[in-house]
Amino acid sequence: MIRIQKQIIVKEAIPISVEKDSILNIVTRDVNAYTHGFHKYPAKFIPQVPKWAIGKYLNGSKDKNILDPFCGSGTTLVEGLLAGYNVIGMDIDPLSTLISKVKTTRIDENELNNISYWLKKEIHAKRKGTFIPECITIDHWFTKDAIKKLSTIRSLIDHIQLIFGTHKEIIDIQDLLIVCFSSIIRRVSNADNESQKTYVSHTKIKEPEEVNSLFFAQLDLFIDRVISFSKITSQESTNRIIHTSSILSLEQKLTGLTIDLAITSPPYIKAIDYIYNQMVELFWIGDLFLMQTQEKQNRKKIQYIGNKQIQKAEFINYNPFDTLLDNYNLDSKLQQVYTNDLKNGHKHSYITFKYFTEMEKHFVEMAKCLKKDTHYIMVVGDSNVSDLFFETSDFLIDIARRNNFKLANKWGYQIKNRFMRFDRKGRGGKIEIDWVIDFVRN
Repeated sequence: MIRIQKQIIVKEAIPISVEKDSILNIVTRDVNAYTHGFHKYPAKFIPQVPKWAIGKYLNGSKDKNILDPFCGSGTTLVEGLLAGYNVIGMDIDPLSTLISKVKTTRIDENELNNISYWLKKEIHAKRKGTFIPECITIDHWFTKDAIKKLSTIRSLIDHIQLIFGTHKEIIDIQDLLIVCFSSIIRRVSNADNESQKTYVSHTKIKEPEEVNSLFFAQLDLFIDRVISFSKITSQESTNRIIHTSSILSLEQKLTGLTIDLAITSPPYIKAIDYIYNQMVELFWIGDLFLMQTQEKQNRKKIQYIGNKQIQKAEFINYNPFDTLLDNYNLDSKLQQVYTNDLKNGHKHSYITFKYFTEMEKHFVEMAKCLKKDTHYIMVVGDSNVSDLFFETSDFLIDIARRNNFKLANKWGYQIKNRFMRFDRKGRGGKIEIDWVIDFVRN
């Protein structure tokens, strides 16, 4: 176990040099500037981390490429563009890649103002929407008033290309409006706003926000921030967002690109169920990804690293005493989970085994894509599985070392401003520290 130093208070910017194993208490309110705050997203890391890494390892040099292989909602990518670099983001979650695309795309101000004016005018005219979610229990999740108004907004957004054309600038604005629309759905639904599980509480009755007034306010915020982002970022900097798993043929997907810095925060063990968390949003925009029903969503989620929704048939033949990961401490913990948790130990041991197996595949792929001496910054938290503590960060360091990476540094920061403010009671645990692991390609 690493000896942890006392917390070091840091205001706003992380210092370029951080002492190994130190824990930072980063005091800042600057986490939602520009397009960062466009859409709530669980388990985001703070923009100060990629900003620190970019300043430390690129230091103003030109024509550099930054890769985030688990880009989520695009925090690294936004910071990369603000610093003047090219960015490449990858994620298996289609809503994530759409959010990342919108947050990193410069928008034509005149076209945006024209389309948003038309959209507001049509909503005020109380046009009847034609979009109907395929969810048969939609009345459980939304009031009749919310359904009617959400249908109108979605239908109008769908008609934008018919009215304004199909060139790239229009499609970019349409995508921005879809993300803006998605960003209000949880708040106007009957579902609890903060839980990672999408459910309607019968003990704490929620009063949903009114759809149109919230959408107008959110649209004004989007317009203001994307225009500011478009003005401050260079037209020479490019964004490339790829919907893919980072354990599949990264080398082919990045052919011809030199990666100068990689920064990411991968999923954790027994990861947050992103699809379950986004369920009410997907009822209204999931058709864009063929994920508009719970059946289709469940088929998609089995592809996610860290997914804990698995069938018994997948792990029935798994035994941690027979199938090893070649790490004595990690294998011992998997065996303890398997043996000690009489209810879920078999499943939880397999989920954890699968997580580290897939992360090893990821390091193999990353080693093919990064040239010698390229830094790879990874932010990850340790976890509890069946009430047993897993030093995830240390295990990932060991796995990375045997796949052509060496450790340059490791330090942590205290997690604040959680999206979900509750204790998971040993089912993954409430993570207090995010570890920043600084790898270098051998």
